[in-house]
Amino acid sequence: MKIKALFHGILADWVGQTEAEFSLPRDATLSDLLLEIRKSYGSHMPPQLGMKDQADFNQAFWAVRGTEQLKEPNEKLTDGEKIRFFLPLAGG
Repeated sequence: MKIKALFHGILADWVGQTEAEFSLPRDATLSDLLLEIRKSYGSHMPPQLGMKDQADFNQAFWAVRGTEQLKEPNEKLTDGEKIRFFLPLAGG
């Protein structure tokens, strides 16, 4: 199945693009998508996101499907979905 990842804010700067499409197995989960993102872009991410030495992102970012924030790595994905990624940063 095809899943489109949309990167917002500084994530887009680190990745070098605002969106990417990934081919995943039929029963893919958020964790599967995160692994593919790590394989493709992990070397561009700061270590605080857990991209270099860990198997997944940590909770430093938000993954959003429609208006639903995905919090569980085993959340099932559906062919054709768009998952948006944000860093919930606050300035001061």
